[in-house]
Amino acid sequence: MNEHELDVLVATVTPERVHQLVLELEAHQPEVNRGTVPLYEVLDTLMVDLPLRKAPERSPVEMRLRKVVIATVGQIEGLTFVEGDG
Repeated sequence: MNEHELDVLVATVTPERVHQLVLELEAHQPEVNRGTVPLYEVLDTLMVDLPLRKAPERSPVEMRLRKVVIATVGQIEGLTFVEGDG
């Protein structure tokens, strides 16, 4: 994935899209975890169709998306990003 392709992907990470993903993913959480969605699940969903198989290809994309998703969550009323220890 080149820089332009990554910029295009990042541009799709809107508050509306992240909110919708969180709602969809939260519904599939075990009952004990309802109300939460792990960041990795959001990232995996955003990257599901990308041809990134190896860590050296995947890691820079994941890191950039991680920053953007966290910033985007801060723009969504009712959602809070909580840093985990895992």
